[in-house]
Amino acid sequence: MTVQTQTRQHDGGLALDFPTLRRRRMLGLVTGVTVAALATPGGDALSRSGIVRSDLRWGFGTATGVAKGVPLTIRLRLTSATSGRPLSGHGVYLWHGDRDGAYSLYSPGLAGQNYLRGLQTTDGTGWVTFTSVFPGAYRDEWPHLHFEAELGVRGQISLPGDVCQQVYTTKGYEGSRDRLTGADPAGTNPHALAMACVTGDLERGFTATRTINI
Repeated sequence: MTVQTQTRQHDGGLALDFPTLRRRRMLGLVTGVTVAALATPGGDALSRSGIVRSDLRWGFGTATGVAKGVPLTIRLRLTSATSGRPLSGHGVYLWHGDRDGAYSLYSPGLAGQNYLRGLQTTDGTGWVTFTSVFPGAYRDEWPHLHFEAELGVRGQISLPGDVCQQVYTTKGYEGSRDRLTGADPAGTNPHALAMACVTGDLERGFTATRTINI
């Protein structure tokens, strides 16, 4: 597992996102936080912030926006890179772009929105599950999800091209259809080969699954 090194705003992880949410008064909690704090005793205060949730489609705190798009369930499993055993009780922060490929908090016109980002803790078998929408293509980059786990591990998970092509034929994804044509899944993104396994269809929605070794 490689660590995320890009420095664009939407790539900054929770260390950047949480203070941004706080400055814009979009939380019910005024304090700093790390992903590891999610797994510590006394996490109720963090939960009250609104960022701890499994359904990422809605804004939280003072934000009221709703992300629309083809349904996507995201299942991530954390395992130990040394023993291969599942890691339970670990915090995972997930975020990604909307169907236009834009990011809440940072993209033009979305500074007041915070949807498509949230925290969960892994269960006894190392899994976290999020309910979301299929992301669009961001500029000339291959469609992907961002995650941050404990120990400062950050990375991206790419989505298969055949599934992206299906999704981008639907209403609302027109811009992503054009951007996908010029994107290279192996381009300059060092995380591009961390590909999710995606099942499902347009009628029922899709499920993206990936194991992350840390």
